[in-house]
Amino acid sequence: MCTDKKTLRGRYLAERASLSAEEKQAIDCGIAQNILQSEFYQQADCIFCYVSTAEEIDTRTVLENALASGRTVCVPLCGKGGSMTARKITALSELQAGHYGILEPSNTAPEIAPENIDLILAPALSCDRNGYRLGYGGGYYDRFLARTRAVAAALCAESRLTDELPREPFDLPCNYIITERQVLHTNEK
Repeated sequence: MCTDKKTLRGRYLAERASLSAEEKQAIDCGIAQNILQSEFYQQADCIFCYVSTAEEIDTRTVLENALASGRTVCVPLCGKGGSMTARKITALSELQAGHYGILEPSNTAPEIAPENIDLILAPALSCDRNGYRLGYGGGYYDRFLARTRAVAAALCAESRLTDELPREPFDLPCNYIITERQVLHTNEK
C-alpha cells in the first residue's frame, strides 16, 4: 500500500480526469440513486451536502431533491485556517463562486449548528472500507466531523474504493461509503 497521501491524490485525480463523460454520468447517477434510496437519507430532516464541481461526484440531484422535499439543506462555507460552517440554503440559485471557484452560500446565509445536522454527504477522491476518505488535503471535513454526531457518508466511485488508506491521527471515518454500486456501512465510528 502506498503510504503517501500526496502520491495517492495525484493518482486518483488523474484517474478521475480520465473518465469519459458517459462513465462519469453513470457513476454520478448511480451514486445519486443510492443516496436517495438509502434509509439514512430518507430519515434525515437536516442535510449538509457539498456543492460539487464539474470534476466531483455530482450532488445537484440530491440537493434539488432535498430542497424539493422540504428538508433543511445546508452547504459548506469555507473560512480561514481550514474552518467550514454549514449554511442554510433554500435554492441552488443562492450560491455564488467562492474559494477555489466552488459554489458557496453568502456569508449572510443562516448558519446551522453541527449538532442540528442529521446527515453529512462528503466528497472523496478515494475511500477505504473502514470509512476513511482521501480528500484534497485541507482537513475541512475532518474538523467539521469532529463537531457533530451526524451520520456521515462519503461519495466515492467504486473504482477508487480501497481496502486501506494512510491515516493521520486527526482523520475521522464516515459511517457509510456510497458508490455507484453499493452503500457500504463501515465498521468504524
